[in-house]
Amino acid sequence: MPKKKQPGKQRPASTDVIVIGSGAVGAACAAALARAKRRVRVLSHPGRGTTAVSGGHLLLQSKRPGPALDLARRSLELLAEFAQGREEELLYRQTGSLILAIDPDEVDALHAHHQALTAAGVPVQWLTGNAARALEPEISPEVIAASYCPLDAQVHPALLAGAWLTEALQHGASMTSGAPVESFITSGGKVCGVVAGGVEYEASAVVLAAGVWSGELATMVGAEVEIRPRRGVLLRGNPGRALTHRPLLGAEYLCAKFSADPQSIAFSLQQHPSTAEEPETAGECLLGGSRSFVDFSQDGIEPEVERIRECGARYLPALAEVAWEETTVGFRPWTPDGLPRIGPSKVPGLYLACGHEGDGITLAAATAEQIAQVLDNT
Repeated sequence: MPKKKQPGKQRPASTDVIVIGSGAVGAACAAALARAKRRVRVLSHPGRGTTAVSGGHLLLQSKRPGPALDLARRSLELLAEFAQGREEELLYRQTGSLILAIDPDEVDALHAHHQALTAAGVPVQWLTGNAARALEPEISPEVIAASYCPLDAQVHPALLAGAWLTEALQHGASMTSGAPVESFITSGGKVCGVVAGGVEYEASAVVLAAGVWSGELATMVGAEVEIRPRRGVLLRGNPGRALTHRPLLGAEYLCAKFSADPQSIAFSLQQHPSTAEEPETAGECLLGGSRSFVDFSQDGIEPEVERIRECGARYLPALAEVAWEETTVGFRPWTPDGLPRIGPSKVPGLYLACGHEGDGITLAAATAEQIAQVLDNT
């Protein structure tokens, strides 16, 4: 329930904006607001974030034409600017991406998607299987067609979020960790702060960027946002050599991403690039992935893991030899229409930056820009 202000109770100094969440979206919002000379406080709950267990695809060609694609285009522009000169720090590379198709039905669906993106002005190239293998020799002979977008990129999600938080702090933001939000403070029907860890924090505005937990927090103050946790499983391992130089997806990924199926498996692969310290090797591979509605359960993932391994080896046979050292589980913030919630909520003083499903890393920079613009106009 909202909590009324209690005059006379000792509180930390008031800030302009409280950002709830320190994952990629929250960190990007904090940095954008701090750059705009807002007094910002970030409320972080360590260990609850999805960013740390996410992949780092930065893709246009996995988006449908419309708001998500427009947001992604702007976000990739902002990310390229932010990463300039710190590519090694962020493991950022703009190498393009490939979406691969194996059977004729997938080819037809991918070609229709390619045509829609081309009509929307995205520079996507249609490739034969052999042309795709010329770019990525490890791709299976079963792949008969592919689409390639040269604008796509990849990054290390945790390093990116950390860089944004560092920038926010350098511009005067403050950060409180380990203090979960317990309630909101309201005055005259307007949100004017939060109670976290038993402490009241006042602010002129609150930005809700808590990923999959945003719906639960919004309900506390009557600003219902329909967000469901959508579990995703990733396998992690280092093959000791370069298996791919760019993000790869299977064509079935497009169907899995845009559907509300209870459970689906779709191929995705990212390999972190070699570093200046170890130029002769390539880094960790992230193989995905699954999408399932199981609330917040992390149980029973073994069948998903086996299907992910089988799917991966079909697209890149060399993946069958990788010793997958770790399996991580994250929860995507799913919305019914597949679009994020960005801007004012129905409760004055509370702003939304949530519901990005699996695109939080890609869309974070443009989301932050929009939040900063909205708050500039209030």
